[in-house]
Amino acid sequence: MTHNNSNPYKALQSTILHISHAQCQKGGEPLFAPVDLQLKPGEMAVVAGQNGSGKTTLLEAVAGLGTFCQGGIEFNGEHILDDWLQQSHYVGHYLGNKASLTCLENLNFATTMNGVRSDETRISAALDQVGLAGYEYHHASDLSAGQKKRLALSRLLILNKTYWLLDEPFVNLDVAGCDWLYESISEHIQNGGAALLTAHDNKRIHQKANHLIQLVRP
Repeated sequence: MTHNNSNPYKALQSTILHISHAQCQKGGEPLFAPVDLQLKPGEMAVVAGQNGSGKTTLLEAVAGLGTFCQGGIEFNGEHILDDWLQQSHYVGHYLGNKASLTCLENLNFATTMNGVRSDETRISAALDQVGLAGYEYHHASDLSAGQKKRLALSRLLILNKTYWLLDEPFVNLDVAGCDWLYESISEHIQNGGAALLTAHDNKRIHQKANHLIQLVRP
């Protein structure tokens, strides 16, 4: 993975995400027992659990796309989470690709929306890294499921967010894609980034995790 400098997260090494006694609900009932986690740069946490245990619901709440019925998150000891939203990026089941835009246009849109300066050369390099070289001018709607996932994940390479929030990121990727993603997450962690992801059946990523959260019924 190519960054703008040797360690784009150096100034953020003291940042800490604190998930405290957090629960989410469905139909008025808690989905899982309370979750506690302190995650800082240089670490990875994996959320595991059976289908329907609330993995996606928890990650969406952490990303600011859902709500907690109890507990919540702090970032750097603050409940006001503007800094958290600035330093994190979420890739979920709904990939966020704009179907009518080309791959190049999708990444240009992402950088503009996030206030990140970029150029066509850097964007093309990111597409090359995820295996989409030659697809710069293909519309997202014309890509396969695996290619759409690769396009969504390529945003991680150009936005330089410290915290990656990834919901089942290995789904729809072939063996080569899974290997690339595993190495990219590992390099992100080694460079001082952090990752919180769901992966209920990926033993390789479970073994890499600093924290393993197993969701259970309350």
